[in-house]
Amino acid sequence: SIASQDYAGKMQVYVVDDGSANRDVVAPVHRIYASDPRFSFILLANNVGKRKAQIAAIRSSSGDLVLNVDSDTILAADVVTKLVLKMHDPGIGAAMGQLIASNRNQTW
Repeated sequence: SIASQDYAGKMQVYVVDDGSANRDVVAPVHRIYASDPRFSFILLANNVGKRKAQIAAIRSSSGDLVLNVDSDTILAADVVTKLVLKMHDPGIGAAMGQLIASNRNQTW
């Protein structure tokens, strides 16, 4: 869903693999996006936890805005555009979208 964003500005995506034991399973996904210049992969040797994985991506970034999402997050195509528009207001320091579970009607 990140690759399908309608955002017209420059976007750099850092995919952090936090020491996955199943990298051979996700390798085909890495290959699909390896040729997309917007995507960079950070493969951590060991599992260091979500916060340190996020820090690894933030330290690699150089943009004005940072959007953190989990691997199971599916974004509507206009999410990045809408968040960037909100951030043009100098009085706003952070913005977030509305999170809705895709299976909210099937499970508790």
